[in-house]
Amino acid sequence: MSDLASRLTGRIGSSLAAQAVLIALVTRAFLFAVAWIGLRAMDRLPYYPAQVPDEFLPGALWLNGWARWDTAHYVAIGIFGYGNEASPSHDGGLGFFPLYPLLMEGLAWLAPGPTTEGQLAAAAVVISNVAFLVAVPLFADVVARRTSEQVARTATLLLCISPFSYFFSAGYSESLFLLTVVASFWFADRDQWWAAAIASALGTATRLVGLAIPPALLVLAWHRRRSLRDLATVAVISPLGIVTWFLTTWIVYGDLFAYFEAQENWGGWNEHVWFYVKLFLTEPRTALLGDPRHLVILLNVVLAGIWLATLPWVWKRLDPGIALLTTLLVIVQGAMTWVSLGRYLLPAIGAFIAIAWLLERPAWRGIPRDLVVVGCTVAVTFLTFLFSHGFWAI
Repeated sequence: MSDLASRLTGRIGSSLAAQAVLIALVTRAFLFAVAWIGLRAMDRLPYYPAQVPDEFLPGALWLNGWARWDTAHYVAIGIFGYGNEASPSHDGGLGFFPLYPLLMEGLAWLAPGPTTEGQLAAAAVVISNVAFLVAVPLFADVVARRTSEQVARTATLLLCISPFSYFFSAGYSESLFLLTVVASFWFADRDQWWAAAIASALGTATRLVGLAIPPALLVLAWHRRRSLRDLATVAVISPLGIVTWFLTTWIVYGDLFAYFEAQENWGGWNEHVWFYVKLFLTEPRTALLGDPRHLVILLNVVLAGIWLATLPWVWKRLDPGIALLTTLLVIVQGAMTWVSLGRYLLPAIGAFIAIAWLLERPAWRGIPRDLVVVGCTVAVTFLTFLFSHGFWAI
């Protein structure tokens, strides 16, 4: 046993991928414990008005807290399909891209008997965590190729403990989308442009902002002077996910832009940005001491400011592919919505690299770096507790 432990320790110590997976496993285990202990100690909060019920796994508290909020819409898609008027999801779920619910349905189908809401919710959580455990070592490798292994380890830790990183374990598409982003660059780093383009296409089938990946890959391929064949491969294959989805809504539901119409019912720019601009500027006391959900929006805006501040460094020191991806995700999403912005910034990976590089500078090592790590850990712990109990921390 001692020899086995010694070999295992040596392998982890010499393998960046193993270290990255270990960081992911430890942080996920900690957050799962926070949610489980919290739900054992305190009941979840009552539902908000118009909230789709999301109590799918009451007999499995270690999973139940991770199937909240948008998970209910994905579950509804799995039960009712898209466009069904009987679905509790707005517009029959057409405001959600198809890859994640399709994977949920496929995994739930493997379970015996008819597919249930609980099976779909459990499948969502499993898919998210598996996707995250695959994405993390790829992310570490992408970072190490551009900086160093030490910066990669720090960036990986920041990715795993950033305030809204609990979404990587929840029944949301965040982990799957992150995987498509880092896989696109991981394959591109190996000149496997077909695979990079396919990963990008899967990203555009997961989220609308997956459209940031194709131009980022094209810029990277051009920067590395790849052949016209490689450029054409990326240009043609990368957007196929969203093209297929929009054509499907056109053929089946008679509306090429059904997704955008469904999203409008969730609230537009006036509700998701302008309302908060006026609130924070004209009624700061109300913002801080009124509805506690305003504090979540404020944290979103603060993080967006930090991400925005990293962009000059990202463009100066990283390749133009990651720089363009990060810029598009930060600026476009920050301009369109402040609601859920914290989780929308998670795949803007250039910011994590920039912050990790800064924390590894001699002036920031020690207490400043430790304070950042402790602050992020406290924030993600608190937000995980709130989210698992049904608080609007989305």
